[in-house]
Amino acid sequence: MHVDYTAVKWILSSVLFLTVPAMLFLVQAVIFLPAIFFLAGIIVAASKMFSGKFGEPLVFIAFLGVHVLVYIGIYFGISVALAKGISMIRSSKARNIIVSILVLGLGTLTQLPVYGGGGHGPIRWGSLSSALGKGYGPHPVLIVYIPVILVALLFLILRRYKSSKAVRIKP
Repeated sequence: MHVDYTAVKWILSSVLFLTVPAMLFLVQAVIFLPAIFFLAGIIVAASKMFSGKFGEPLVFIAFLGVHVLVYIGIYFGISVALAKGISMIRSSKARNIIVSILVLGLGTLTQLPVYGGGGHGPIRWGSLSSALGKGYGPHPVLIVYIPVILVALLFLILRRYKSSKAVRIKP
């Protein structure tokens, strides 16, 4: 199996969105979390709209939505540049190794003290799970990442099914 330009582009942009600390600037606080948590915040705010509150969740959805769109654009641009560079390498084995190293490196990033937040005082830095702490509820990393992984797997299964269906020779 070899990775092509399109696969590298989507793999890297997804992993960047899931791992790289993105800055969320709230008037008196700054938070550094992966952009996927901003998307999770949109989902939580949207769920509050069903309870009859519209004003505050709508503003929060718009605020987080702008952040999500900006980071999607940044990460997609980075992944396009990296995918173009990687696709220039002739050896598919070397391309696979490079992509694997990038994905593992970005995954390892979640264990480093590069996430955190702070208000009037200094930012408290930690790994992703320690930066979220108990303030985000029980097991926030699992609550966010398990559905993302399941959706990605479903997408890959459907894509594989669709491509295998197209390859079948009709009599």
